[in-house]
Amino acid sequence: MGRTKRKLVTLTVACATIASPAILGAANAHAAVAGFTPIPPGTYTPLPLGDPALTETRSIETLAPGVTLTHIVRGTTPANPADINTTLEGPWIVNVVTIDPHKAVGHLQVVRGQFLTNRTTVSNLVAKVGGLAGINASFFDIGDNFGVPDALAIDNGQLIGDPGRQGESTGPIVNSQTNKLVLNGTYTWSGTVQNTTTLQSLPLTHIDKKTTVPSACATLADQTQCTVPGDLVHFDPIWGPETPTGPGVEVVLDARGAVVSTATTRGTALQPGQTSIQATGSNAAALLNLINGGGRLKTTMELFDNGEPVPLTPNTQATTGSRVLINDGVNQNPEPNGDTGGSRNPETSVSTTRDGKILLVTVDGRSTASVGVNFPEESAMLVTLGGWNAEGLDGGGSTELVANGSVINTPSDGSERPDGDALVWVP
Repeated sequence: MGRTKRKLVTLTVACATIASPAILGAANAHAAVAGFTPIPPGTYTPLPLGDPALTETRSIETLAPGVTLTHIVRGTTPANPADINTTLEGPWIVNVVTIDPHKAVGHLQVVRGQFLTNRTTVSNLVAKVGGLAGINASFFDIGDNFGVPDALAIDNGQLIGDPGRQGESTGPIVNSQTNKLVLNGTYTWSGTVQNTTTLQSLPLTHIDKKTTVPSACATLADQTQCTVPGDLVHFDPIWGPETPTGPGVEVVLDARGAVVSTATTRGTALQPGQTSIQATGSNAAALLNLINGGGRLKTTMELFDNGEPVPLTPNTQATTGSRVLINDGVNQNPEPNGDTGGSRNPETSVSTTRDGKILLVTVDGRSTASVGVNFPEESAMLVTLGGWNAEGLDGGGSTELVANGSVINTPSDGSERPDGDALVWVP
């Protein structure tokens, strides 16, 4: 990439490790790193985390014209491991990449591996596109499907993940040409597969998600004998080297929707331009009946934001989010009656300011050197940082920020966790 690599903070602290004052001293020594300038106290509003009297230090580095990295350390005393979720003394370590699209040259984009089922580090994803800075993005399947986004996913204007799974209905949507970022959408979708000759159609249940077999028919090798509704899932080659295997029916289509092959078991390697429809339960027989009339199959998938169609242009991209944190300046997670608002964790978020800047934010957590935040704390913090709209991304061991080729934060796993995708600023 042609950039000097350097580690801003070297805190490989596991969850139960007790950070020493020397470690926190190292964290506060960030201002001594070449290129960083201390920000004088009194020139910023301290973060609303913990005791208002806590010491807070900030420093800033210009990564490129219009792009800065701000490092914030709030609190100086290592936490007692038993008090991480409740202490008002912190400490907290926060990193913020601020991008002014009016001054910066580049674009924001979602970066994935070759397949949805691939997982790789944020460092690799940022390097893949020559990115300047990036954060982890989608909640993803950490089990059977490795890196597949849990809900909404869009790749260059194509839905490759529906927003219905696991109740998810949010997700940052970005136009990588204009850098327009929508962070307060509430998404639903519809999908059908229709025989263009008979005009019969079936509703899709998912897009590029693992196909499930109804429990009532789990022992049936021949899913066409099942009378309980199952899944009807659309797959693209981006899913992986092979579509999910198992009992059911799979119909492979070419780019025009013509049937290439039909199988009464699932699992195949899709070629470029091909797609497939997998069916389980009673949908297996229904899919076979759909293609028996001859003709091509037309697959239609649409996305809606609060009921209004979302235009899916070639530059539209999206990831799976957790929840809207700020909506048009209003904190969506106010602290409930002084309660701490749940357990603290490492968190990643993306925000836009009222004047159009983009903030990529990470908070280290699960450590005595940085306790992390709960949702009320995260939302209040983002409001103070200038957020007007904000959305949470995957957190925990996935939380990571990479800038100038280096991992800037301290992942709670002790090293980089392979993630499903990343939100990257590409100069």
